[in-house]
Amino acid sequence: MRSKYDLVIMDMGDEWTAVPVGDDSFHGMLRLNETSAFILEQLREDTTPERVHAALKARWPEASDREIGEALSAFLNRLIREGLLIAP
Repeated sequence: MRSKYDLVIMDMGDEWTAVPVGDDSFHGMLRLNETSAFILEQLREDTTPERVHAALKARWPEASDREIGEALSAFLNRLIREGLLIAP
């Protein structure tokens, strides 16, 4: 799985934003938190949910596997529903 669009992800201080670039992208901007920005960074290249989970655990070791799994699943499902993720 990977992001369908090339996104420029920016830290705006108190929130993160992602702006699509390229001729085949959507028009708009995504408002993110630090975790979702980190996940989108992981999705620049083809990866698996397990690899993204491991990257999240390495970044936030105090979070439980269950917390990470639930949050990751919800975010990935939202990306799929919105047509922003290429998943096998």
